Amino acid sequence: MTKKKISKAYFKKFCASFKDWQAKFGLTQYDVSFFHEFLEEHIAVIQIDETNKIANVTLTTELEGKDVVCDSGPQDHAKHETIHLLLNRLRWLGESRYIERSDLDEEWEALVRRLGKVL
Repeated sequence: MTKKKISKAYFKKFCASFKDWQAKFGLTQYDVSFFHEFLEEHIAVIQIDETNKIANVTLTTELEGKDVVCDSGPQDHAKHETIHLLLNRLRWLGESRYIERSDLDEEWEALVRRLGKVL
C-alpha cells in the first residue's frame, strides 16, 4: 500500500490556512488548538466544544492508499475543517433538546452574513 508522510511544513501550511479561514468567517471566538497525529481513517478532523468555544483540529501524520493520489493539499483540508467549525453551531442547536425558533433564525442570519463577506 502506498504511504506518504505529512511533513511539518505541510502541517504549518494547514494551520496557517485554517487560521486564515477562521478569520475570514469571523470565527475568532473559538480557541483553536492544532495537533499533528496519526489518524487511521481521516486526513483531518475537528472536535468542537460549542459551549466553551474550544476546537481541537488534528491533521494526520501519514496518508495511505487513495488519499496519497487524491491529496488536495493542506489549504483545501484546512478550509474543509473550518467549514465544519462554521456550521457547527447550527448543528449544535439542532441537537439541543429545546431551542426557540429565534435561535435558528439568528444563526441562519449569522451564516449568511459570514458567507456574504467571503464570497
